[in-house]
Amino acid sequence: MLTSSLTELPDHAAVVAHSADHPFARWHHSAAGFERAWAYGEAVGWTVTGRHGPVLVAIGDGADAGRLVTAALSLVPAVARAVVTRDALPHVDAALGEGDDWDWFWTTSAPQPRPGESAVVRLGPADVDDLAHLLRVSSPRTSAQADDPSVRTWFGVRDGAGTLVACAAEHEEAPGVWHLRAIATHPSYRGRGLGADVTAAVTRAGLTAGAAAVTLGMYADNDIARRMYERLGFRVGQAFATRAVVR
Repeated sequence: MLTSSLTELPDHAAVVAHSADHPFARWHHSAAGFERAWAYGEAVGWTVTGRHGPVLVAIGDGADAGRLVTAALSLVPAVARAVVTRDALPHVDAALGEGDDWDWFWTTSAPQPRPGESAVVRLGPADVDDLAHLLRVSSPRTSAQADDPSVRTWFGVRDGAGTLVACAAEHEEAPGVWHLRAIATHPSYRGRGLGADVTAAVTRAGLTAGAAAVTLGMYADNDIARRMYERLGFRVGQAFATRAVVR
């Protein structure tokens, strides 16, 4: 049986060690969020509690990661979603439903300064309604809503009339790492570099504050955002597929 080749890991440090110090294991998971984890050949996987319930994550060799997911799903029946490296999907012998493909990026270096960064400001409780409107019209698939309690700080840019036209959120996914979310620009203001301005400003703020790294995720079909992040010095750390688990 596949489960006979599955080795349970005791803690987050073991996950990082077995992943060969993979940046996603170091910077997108933490000891505080540790639940259960396993190794299978050259792959490592763990469970976390996400916005939509229990999630199983697996990284490493595609074939081994797929087999790890197959085995672990039989041990943790409550898992609602699987997040796996995209090359693992053909090797998952379990019923998976719809989902999204996305890429996880990281950087440890500040981007080149952009003149528009000076317009980026920190937002507060009084800006929630403006944030909600901006996200509604510009980013229907946003990873964070204006009132999301997991967000530590929102940043934004306003035009000359005071209208919020670009934003980004940050929260701590792992200690000492800033994770960026909900990077959005109003449709009427796209093409002006505002998304790059706010991303650069928040990245710089995180690294200046002592963050070991700044990370972010984006849907894999967003080529415009991909080029922007790469120009700012972010690199792809892992290509993922998120799929619903069909029971």
